[in-house]
Amino acid sequence: MPCTPCTAWVTAGSSSQAVGRISELIRIGPISGFRLRTKLLLLALTTLALPWAGCQYAREMETVLRESEQQSLLAVTTTIAGSLRGRQELLFRADSLPAVSDANARDITPVVLSGAPLIDGRADEWDTDSRNLIRVPGPGGDSLQVLAATHERWLYLALLVRDDKLVFDASMLAPLDSATIGDRIWLAFDDKRGGQSQLFFSSTGIGKLVGRRIETREYGREEAIGEPRIEAVWQRSRDGSGYVLELGIPLSLLGQHIGVLIDDRDRRGAARTSYGTLEISDLRATGRLIAASPDLNDHLRQFAQPGVELTVASSTGAILTRIDAPALPGDYTRMRGFLPRMYRLFLDGDAIPRGVSQAERQRAAEGLTTRVARGKPETALFAGRYENSVIVAAAAPIYSADGKNVFGVIQLAQTADRWLTLRDRALTRLLNLTLFVTLFAVVAAFWFAGRMTLRISRLGAASETALGREGNLSRILPEADARDELGDLSRSFSSLLGRLDEYTGYLRTLAGKLAHEIRTPLTIIRSSLENLESEGDSANAKVYLSRAREGSERLGAILTAMGAATRVEEAIAHSDRQRFDLAALVRAAAGAYGGAFPARRFAALVPDEAVEITGAPDLIVQMLDKLVDNAVDFSADGATISIVLRKEAGQVELSVANPGPTLPAETGNRLFESLWQSRAESDKRPHFGLGLYIVRLIAEFHGGTARAENLPDNSGAVFTIRLNA
Repeated sequence: MPCTPCTAWVTAGSSSQAVGRISELIRIGPISGFRLRTKLLLLALTTLALPWAGCQYAREMETVLRESEQQSLLAVTTTIAGSLRGRQELLFRADSLPAVSDANARDITPVVLSGAPLIDGRADEWDTDSRNLIRVPGPGGDSLQVLAATHERWLYLALLVRDDKLVFDASMLAPLDSATIGDRIWLAFDDKRGGQSQLFFSSTGIGKLVGRRIETREYGREEAIGEPRIEAVWQRSRDGSGYVLELGIPLSLLGQHIGVLIDDRDRRGAARTSYGTLEISDLRATGRLIAASPDLNDHLRQFAQPGVELTVASSTGAILTRIDAPALPGDYTRMRGFLPRMYRLFLDGDAIPRGVSQAERQRAAEGLTTRVARGKPETALFAGRYENSVIVAAAAPIYSADGKNVFGVIQLAQTADRWLTLRDRALTRLLNLTLFVTLFAVVAAFWFAGRMTLRISRLGAASETALGREGNLSRILPEADARDELGDLSRSFSSLLGRLDEYTGYLRTLAGKLAHEIRTPLTIIRSSLENLESEGDSANAKVYLSRAREGSERLGAILTAMGAATRVEEAIAHSDRQRFDLAALVRAAAGAYGGAFPARRFAALVPDEAVEITGAPDLIVQMLDKLVDNAVDFSADGATISIVLRKEAGQVELSVANPGPTLPAETGNRLFESLWQSRAESDKRPHFGLGLYIVRLIAEFHGGTARAENLPDNSGAVFTIRLNA
């Protein structure tokens, strides 16, 4: 009956840990990384799924409304473009019908103004960021900027010249005397006679001036003839970097081509430096005047709608005219503040732009016009003029009569503030209410979690102190009177502690009972031995003596094995970890085994370099002793026992192989269980299945595993221990 006391001893050791784990079972849930308070808080935050679902629905509805409005606006745009199909004379001035297949950087496309500008030589009312602006670089940092606009029957030009030194003519009386000539501006355009007229503008000072053309009289005499129908004012620029020339020209004078040229001189009569949009060699204008027809605005006003801006551009993207319709009635000012801004950011994402830069708006509109000029209608969203305002735009190409060429683009744009404001107001109220409810739910859950945590902490603290120093158990736990699940848990633990108290009482007396039971046969054996020794050396006495001594040794071995297992568990619990060289330890141990077991040969395959691990060296030596002792038991005299150490992939593998009988198939990893052994019954030595159990305990202490398997050729068995490096 050797297994019964051993089993009782192991049960006693494990039951002493059961009560200590009660609090651990209470505190550790399915997700050990989260405490109960955090779990309830996360549960309360799941109420945010409702506003999220509402926002998704609102986003889908807003997308449908936006796409519906875009398609509606695109349908109106396509209708207007269809009314202008093939009517180039309605889109462009009759004398400036452009070719639709090419574009010239010198082309001048004036914008249509609602009122006539004041010709005063100031560029304040001109939009210097307009796409209609033509820039011509000059030498030494000089430059020319040309702005054009039309109103009714007039063409207005603003020439912004950057010149660090302005040189006027010496005299108005001799404009053709090369010695008195200063800076001049040339204007060339097609005239009604089929040729081109060239006018120059010069003055002895700032103010109004008259453009003059050079005509050849009799005998080759040249004369400067003034053109009074053209208004011109010359002024210095406000920043002092140059000058500005504003011109007012009747459209009746102009043909299809027009251009300007700057003759810059550093002093009177000096050689000129010319740059501009005219051919420098013969002052010929090659750039076209692409001006809108005077009847275009009248045609477009019949399509004007409140809140819709209508723009017509040429195929090159130059703006011909723009009609601003009155705004829609009603207050559609979008809500301001941090929360509405965050709601819009969450709902709109990247679908709606938020930039309010004039350059960004212009680039977006120009990009839309450029894409539509390729022949496909399109819609777009871009930022409006004010913060948080959004523009919905639709553009359609204007085709020629044969439908093969695009000679213009019409674009309609309207603010999206109406539906965005209504959506923002509804969602702001919804989300504010939802956030308030969620905050209330979080606070309530946090209060409930705190109260529940306090109750569980009290129960956990009571369970930790339930086992006294003398081994007595306290059966009274808090929350036993509660009617909820925590009360049921407390009562269940109280019942468990009661049963453990009864079993612990039994275990307290078990040691004395075992001592008495073992001491009695030992006493009988000793007395028998003494009696036998007194009878002499008869044959029967020797047999009895041998059997009695064998039983005595077996009982002593039982007590020794039980004590060894206890000492190993205590050593593991109190061992300190340190960094040491496992290779040196294995080499030293293998050398010692040769002397301890002279009937066996030992082969140690250990790397030459150091193999360092963190652990307890004395435990490793004890583990290796158990493995070698097991290999010696199952190998024959003269057999070679191999001890192999290798390091790979951050782990260390230590194996002990011996020739001999193979492992039974049904053993598996049961070899490493406590009190399990599969030795033959003919083996007279006492074995209790604790050696390999100790090996497994030491391997697990070092974060490793233990396994046993047959050698590949079934010539024996190999025991392998894998440890973390």
